[in-house]
Amino acid sequence: MRRTVYVPVYSSIYSGLDIRQTLIELAATVSIRNVSAQHPVILNFVRYYDSGGQLVRPYLNEPAELGPLATIGFVVKNTDTAGGPGANFLVQWVGRADGDEPLIEAVMIGKSGNAGISFTSSGRVIKNEPAR
Repeated sequence: MRRTVYVPVYSSIYSGLDIRQTLIELAATVSIRNVSAQHPVILNFVRYYDSGGQLVRPYLNEPAELGPLATIGFVVKNTDTAGGPGANFLVQWVGRADGDEPLIEAVMIGKSGNAGISFTSSGRVIKNEPAR
C-alpha cells in the first residue's frame, strides 16, 4: 500500500483586530508515528511547500524506514519564514496492505506578547499522488 498525505502547516498566522493585522511566526513540527507494533513503514519522501505551492525543501534525500511504534519529527523553525501562512508538507509512505496507516500530524507553537499559542493539524490522504 502506498499513500501520500497532505499536512497543513502554519509557519505563521495573522493576528489582530479590525484593520491592524500582525503576523506571528510559529515553529512547526510534523510528526510521523508508525502505530503498528509489528511492521515498519517506508517514507518515500517528506517535502515542504510554501503558500504558493512551490517546493521549499525536501526533508529526505532517500527513502527511510520507520520501525514499529517509532516516531520521527521534521521541524520548521519559527525563524524560517519561507513557507508562510499556507505552508504544507507532502509525506509519501509505503507499507503492508494489511498494515496500519501511520499517524501524521503537525504541531505549531509560538508566542505573541505574553500569550502562548499552540495547536495541531492532521494529515489527509490525497487521491492524486505526485511523482516520487
